[in-house]
Amino acid sequence: MRYKEGDLVLCTVKDVGNTVTSVVLDDGTKGTIISSEIASGRIKYMRMYVVPNKKIVCKVLLVGLDSLDLSLRRVSLKEKQEVMKEYKQKVAIDSAFEQILKEDCKEVKEKIINDFGSLLNFINQMNDELIAKYIPSECIEHIKKINEKRHNLVEIKYSVSISCLESDGILRIKKVLENNNDKLKIIYISAGNFILKYSAIDFKQGKQEILNIIDNMKEKAKQNNCIFEFKEEKK
Repeated sequence: MRYKEGDLVLCTVKDVGNTVTSVVLDDGTKGTIISSEIASGRIKYMRMYVVPNKKIVCKVLLVGLDSLDLSLRRVSLKEKQEVMKEYKQKVAIDSAFEQILKEDCKEVKEKIINDFGSLLNFINQMNDELIAKYIPSECIEHIKKINEKRHNLVEIKYSVSISCLESDGILRIKKVLENNNDKLKIIYISAGNFILKYSAIDFKQGKQEILNIIDNMKEKAKQNNCIFEFKEEKK
């Protein structure tokens, strides 16, 4: 196993128990967090800290044969922000490669990941020679622009209001908000009110992507007999 004690890792929460929370890393490695490593002091509601399918940043305490013992409470705010920033860059770069390379994307990505481990590592080491070796000539200028923009991810915000008078309205609202896009963060503000935050390398492309997500939410709201309203949040 390539991990070592003290490493910071990004995990997806799988199961939340009273004493143990199970997570999985992006490469499939499994991990566990005991309750005392979730947060300091007595925890009244575990799901205030860990929620299934949400991504969290943890610190490796112990490396086992096939799993990791992890801690959530020992991760500082700065460490969390650094890991999440790198993760958002990876997601944005992956999306940009797909948009630029289109049908060539799978083959090019496989070659790069085989040699560099990730697209982000390739971008970090990228020079004219490497670009010419891995990237089709008609896409080179677009790929170069990714490196120029990646340190300045844009964040696009929309406020969303959802209401439903059905007896199971809360469950219907949850269905409307269900989304697996890693670039989207949904923040609860108050009953029926949320902020959608979307991270992207390119503002124009990112705005179109979040509007597509909102269109999908509107359609699900209609199907679930919910009232859906939204507006862009200006900085």
